[in-house]
Amino acid sequence: MATKYAVAVSLAANSDLDEIFSYIANTVSEQNAANYMREIQNMILSLSEMPERFSLSLDPTLAARGYRRAIVKKYIILYTINKTDNTVNIARIFHGSMDYTKYI
Repeated sequence: MATKYAVAVSLAANSDLDEIFSYIANTVSEQNAANYMREIQNMILSLSEMPERFSLSLDPTLAARGYRRAIVKKYIILYTINKTDNTVNIARIFHGSMDYTKYI
């Protein structure tokens, strides 16, 4: 039976979600923003099962620190896995066009 992981979302990642919602709601529509949030949140929740299914970060420094990336459309969810306490830690959520390595 596969190990089930708890998922912890950092304050910074929650702030990222708020900013993503606001940006999409203000530039496209609230409905579109809500749809994005649902997809991102579903991905985050899905990390409770098989979190290693996504690759390590493409940035060598982040990869060396154990950061993995899950992609939802244009957004990258950066997270680490703590196997000692079976927790997935969501660090940040960035638009794919950002140079996000300087924010971690």
